[in-house]
This record gives sequence, structure tokens and C-alpha cells, in this order.
Amino acid sequence: MARVRADPVTTALAHPTRRALYIALANKEEMSTVQLQAEVNVERYNLYHHLKKLASLNLVENHRDAGRSRWWKKTTHIDLPEILSPSIDRPMTTLTSVVPGDLSLLPETLADAVVEGGEIHIIQLEGSRDQVGAKLMLQILAKEHGIELDLPWNFLPVRIALIANKK
Repeated sequence: MARVRADPVTTALAHPTRRALYIALANKEEMSTVQLQAEVNVERYNLYHHLKKLASLNLVENHRDAGRSRWWKKTTHIDLPEILSPSIDRPMTTLTSVVPGDLSLLPETLADAVVEGGEIHIIQLEGSRDQVGAKLMLQILAKEHGIELDLPWNFLPVRIALIANKK
């Protein structure tokens, strides 16, 4: 199966733990591993895993202080859009699962497509790399077809539904 390639920095910062670590370091000059662990509330092993990924992209760096303390600081500035939360002005939409044969859960146009001989295929996206790649692919397709698609930065699809015409 071919993979859709995504910007590694975007992919890294799409992960909530790495994003929280980056934001914590952006708000302070530097922080120790213990301070970061308390700030993000993650196990030490996972903390190092995520810090190592951020360091490999030159977003953060560490150095040893006196003793065994390890201190981290942000090295590259990335503008992060704010998190969009549901509100009256911009409600968050949710997708419901479709039970085969129960087209009442689908919007009318999708139901019509199936009734007219189409078929729906669901692609399960495994992991953040697939999710970020799928999001980028959707944005490119929307742009090429002149469709305004305003997805929040934290939108990561977990499944994609494809509608095909049977021939």
C-alpha cells in the first residue's frame, strides 16, 4: 500500500503530546525533563520518545546541566493556530456509523448515490501519518476542484468514505 507523504513538522505537531510539549517549551526559556513531565502529565518513557522526535526535527534541543538534570528549550519557532472548539457559531460536526441497509443515517445525497447503484467504501486510517496525509490529500483535492474546505488544524480523519458508481 502506498503512503501519502506529509510535512514531518506538521505530522509531529499534530500529535497532542508533542504539541503540548512544544507549547510548554515555547512559553518558557527552558524546562527540565521533570518539569515537562509534570506539565504534560505523561510517563517518562513516552516523554523521551516525543522529545526525541521533536529534537530530530530541530524544534527543540536538550543539554545536560550540573548533575543529571536534562534541560530542554525550543530552537525553532512554528506558528501554531489556535484550537477551534465547538460553539454556537461554529458547531462541531460528528459522523455517525452507517449500518448496511439503513440509509436514513446518511445525508440525502449519499443515500441517493447508493440507491442509484453506487457503493460506499470505508477506508480505515491507521495512525497519525495516514491521518495527516489524508487531510492534506483532501485539502489538495478541494483546492483543485474549487471547493472551500476550512478544516481546523486539529482535524484528523480516522476514516474516509468513498462513493463509487458501479459500472
